[in-house]
Amino acid sequence: MVYKQILKDIEEELLILEEDLLAWIDTDIDLIKQPLKDMIFSGGKRLRPAMVLAASRFGQYDFEKVRQLAVSVELIHTATLIHDDIIDDSPLRRGIPTIQSRLGKDVAVFAGDFVFSKVFELYAFSEHFELLRIVAKVLHKICEGELKQREDLFNTNLTFKDYIFRIRRKTAMLFALSAELGARASKAPEKTVKALYKYGMNIGIAFQIVDDLLDFTSNNTQLGKPVGADIREGVITLPTIYALRHSKQKEYLKDILLNKRTDEAEIENAIEIVKNSGGLNYARCIAEKYVEKAQKSIEQLPDIPIKKVLVNISTLVTNRTK
Repeated sequence: MVYKQILKDIEEELLILEEDLLAWIDTDIDLIKQPLKDMIFSGGKRLRPAMVLAASRFGQYDFEKVRQLAVSVELIHTATLIHDDIIDDSPLRRGIPTIQSRLGKDVAVFAGDFVFSKVFELYAFSEHFELLRIVAKVLHKICEGELKQREDLFNTNLTFKDYIFRIRRKTAMLFALSAELGARASKAPEKTVKALYKYGMNIGIAFQIVDDLLDFTSNNTQLGKPVGADIREGVITLPTIYALRHSKQKEYLKDILLNKRTDEAEIENAIEIVKNSGGLNYARCIAEKYVEKAQKSIEQLPDIPIKKVLVNISTLVTNRTK
């Protein structure tokens, strides 16, 4: 969960959401019952629900009116993680065995679909049915982002623009949706909704850049998955894009990627080339710029206490280690 010192006003509400999440993923099917619970309890940051709750404070705040919306964005996030693990053949997620490694890809597909179906059930039986159109649009954009990532595997000609296009859809749109849902549900002014949407989008972009950075800098325990997984899988992220343009060994790096080398020594060489290129510092600087954009987008919002929480969340994004 998000660090307690940053949560402050919404800490108690997020704890209530933990119980809600367990209730919504509950099932009589023993095969997936415990694995889904384990995933929920495995240390998710709950940034997206926190953003729903924080954004809702800029309107006519009522926890009961936004409670289910906060649950919905975490359910969407959980379902996408389950499916991501299948695609990436990931053995670990947040330091514990993934559902696909425990039960097989076929069961994991259905588990992910089960969680997605709960999202639609939540909206169908809530007072926020009219927001489902916005949610559905974001879901198809998320799918486009994931498909674009698959399409671009081992593509050494990717540009910064290509990368941002992908991560906006793959990651940032769910952050933006979280902020927008909270603001709209509390009937905040349209100008405020747009400001919070921009905040969420920029925070989401920064979050994914840092995530891609951590793939090179964290250890297996911190990351909860093998270090250098992106290089191994051919996912070209911002540090690698930089190295492919500026490293003295860029041709060797390009050769490893284009030929999909699987030799562990060469994979390690590729990781070191990226590290030594300055790509990690470059990526961190870009992430910090997007955090600055996020903070600037909410400068004109009322100076209520929750605004400080949004600023603190943005700082957390660039300082995290996992």
